[in-house]
Amino acid sequence: LPEHLSNSNVYMTVVRGILSIGLNDQGIHEYSNNTLLKIPINTKMNVKNLHDDTLELIVVKSPAPKV
Repeated sequence: LPEHLSNSNVYMTVVRGILSIGLNDQGIHEYSNNTLLKIPINTKMNVKNLHDDTLELIVVKSPAPKV
């Protein structure tokens, strides 16, 4: 994904693989399966898969972003 600001509260669950993510000005942190991240609105997100394995995520945005 390109680096972007979250347009809603984002709940991200790692289903498979390892999520590599940097939030705001933090460095990249890694999260494995069954991890739930809560990312507040207007947070700079740098989401990556830096590993060879497939990364599967469930992403829920609440409230729904305005178009």
